Amino acid sequence: MTRNRHNIAATLIITMTLLTTSASTQAQQIKVACVGNSITWGPGIPDRDHNSYPAQLQSLLGPGFDVRNYGNCGKCAQTSGDDPYTSTDEYAAALKFNPDIVVVKLGTNDSKPQNWKSQKQFGKDLDKIATAFAQLPSHPRIIMALPATAFNHAWGINDSIIQAGVIPAVTSICKKHNWQLLDLHTLTQTMSADFIDGIHPNTRAAGAIARAVRDAIATDPTRPQVLLKTDCGNIVVELFNETPLHRDNFLRQVKAGTFDGVLWHRVIDQFLIQTGDRLSKQAKAGQMLGEGDETPADWIPAEVRAPLYYHQYGMLNAAREGDDTNPLRKSSSTQFTIITGRTMDDAALDRTQTRIDEWTGNTFKLTPEMRQTYKTIGGAPHLDGSYTVFGRVVSGMEVVEAIEKTPTDHNDRPTTDIRIKRARIIRK
Repeated sequence: MTRNRHNIAATLIITMTLLTTSASTQAQQIKVACVGNSITWGPGIPDRDHNSYPAQLQSLLGPGFDVRNYGNCGKCAQTSGDDPYTSTDEYAAALKFNPDIVVVKLGTNDSKPQNWKSQKQFGKDLDKIATAFAQLPSHPRIIMALPATAFNHAWGINDSIIQAGVIPAVTSICKKHNWQLLDLHTLTQTMSADFIDGIHPNTRAAGAIARAVRDAIATDPTRPQVLLKTDCGNIVVELFNETPLHRDNFLRQVKAGTFDGVLWHRVIDQFLIQTGDRLSKQAKAGQMLGEGDETPADWIPAEVRAPLYYHQYGMLNAAREGDDTNPLRKSSSTQFTIITGRTMDDAALDRTQTRIDEWTGNTFKLTPEMRQTYKTIGGAPHLDGSYTVFGRVVSGMEVVEAIEKTPTDHNDRPTTDIRIKRARIIRK
């Protein structure tokens, strides 16, 4: 049980897996609302349903996320402006969506002369819009984006006002609420050739914005952190907020003392180290471990967030039963691994993709960025699309590597016991 086996592909029931995994993933999607003006909506972009920045963001984040485009052309933040966003159907729909993450990108149209005459109202009204989202039942994470660079004065838009007035106001709002700030102005200031009319991004620039938003989501400063004190030294891990079921379960287990005294019971060089079997606390020398004391009722629903989070070096992976007995790919509530893995060349990654295709029924593909990471940093790509990655090591990988290199028996258990002496939460 819960061994992250290399050879589970032989027992897959592909049709059943596809149906049940799809339903499971859909039910746990992270909802992302992209709020903004025409730069969000995507005028002038061919096939905007696939090439606007929110559409490209959806591709970058993968099926574990539901990204919606709530852009509306010409809209401003000020309620006294010539075309307020708060009067739109998109604003009402975005609130009703009850998102988990909101990206607010307004202010470009507020720089028009007829709107900026009420400049003192801009910050107040933008604050009200973002606060309305922050107060939703979902308590979403707010990412405030600075306007993209305006390369001319089309429609009266003024980049000097954006720099001198809009940007300071947005920055002040972020500091007031401790919201995340995303600087799209600096990102785009050298991209004039990629703005169709000097104001609106083309497909390439929209892709750059999408990647910047993706990266902002992936660099969440509010992640909880846990210290694992081991016989070999300390490891600090942080837990992803985009996998809330796994995050909350892990924190519960830490508080309950589940990990205090457990062995690193499965160690495979250039692959992973595994722990969390409660039965290992009193295990005899040489005893085979990994079956644990869980029942299926204890398992955690899958939260696969690839390609945002995948099995690169240093990631926390949730151990689980194979697909033959666990078609929903639910995770163990106590057992987890830290990925070490190895680097791979293109030929090895091509073979791995064939293996992934077999396991997922051709539903998951390694992206170019993932392939580059596996070629340079390393990891265990054959697990992608099938297992939940729910955190990463932020310090102590030298300790992980020391455990990884320890001698083991034929069951991959270290011949000398190595324990987590204590686990404690160091950042909530």
